[in-house]
Amino acid sequence: MSAVNKKQTGLGKGLGALLGQTEKQFQQASKSVEKIIELDIEEISPNKDQPRYKFDQEKLEELAQSIKQHGILQPIIVTFKESPDHYKIIAGERRWRAARIAGLKTVPAIIRDVEDHLILQHSIIENIQRENLNPVEETNAFHDLMSQYNMTQEELAKTLGKSRSAVANTLRLKNLPEEVLNELASANISAGHARCLLSLTETEDQINTCKLIVENDLSVRETEAYVKKLNEPVTKSKPKKEKDIEYQLSIKKIETDLSKSLGTRVKLKDNAGKGQIIIPYNNNDELSRLIDILSEK
Repeated sequence: MSAVNKKQTGLGKGLGALLGQTEKQFQQASKSVEKIIELDIEEISPNKDQPRYKFDQEKLEELAQSIKQHGILQPIIVTFKESPDHYKIIAGERRWRAARIAGLKTVPAIIRDVEDHLILQHSIIENIQRENLNPVEETNAFHDLMSQYNMTQEELAKTLGKSRSAVANTLRLKNLPEEVLNELASANISAGHARCLLSLTETEDQINTCKLIVENDLSVRETEAYVKKLNEPVTKSKPKKEKDIEYQLSIKKIETDLSKSLGTRVKLKDNAGKGQIIIPYNNNDELSRLIDILSEK
């Protein structure tokens, strides 16, 4: 299928200004390449260097079902590959994959005439603007941009439209061990948790604390407190502090187990073996349900 014969419609301003084009250059580019057209899905291939590498199969299936019902509402962005009738994806690989699952023969696309050395830059910026990258993909993309284009953090921040501190915080995540990055990429911990772990100097401490976060469902605030205690200078009272931390975690685990068992949030208050188990309820039906459960147990 030839690109010349495909139906075309105009598109508004894209990344040209962000990447340094003059207004005149942008207008010329818009007339020549910034068009929405229908492309044969078999004429399109993924970009092996694209920043997003993790695709959830279940979510792809869900998107495919949505595409079957509503079509693709946002065009993918491609550039020419080896020939005018073969294209490489700059942004929108997830939509392209889902469209294939849905059995579509064509997809709406924008052909962007991009030089090879700028493809990664366009792809990263498109994904970041759409918030399509998980924190690990984002930090890898930032490092790739800085490496390939010899950028400083300040230049990268300006290009991406982010604050320098936000860029610096994202770049630092790359220093975490692989075990932690895997949990971050899988959304088992958040970027906030990950930044807490960066405060620990020992890799083993980072990995073990990450496991505690996942196993005990610790909040970012609870993680901060735990990391703060781990970083306190070693003193004679250190064994007691370590015992205190383990004790608090054991209390939280009991609360979590009871909450799952009863189907409601449970609070445990303990003081040297004495205390209270607090089980809140919102109405009589919920109270009856809890009484029935506790009676059976």
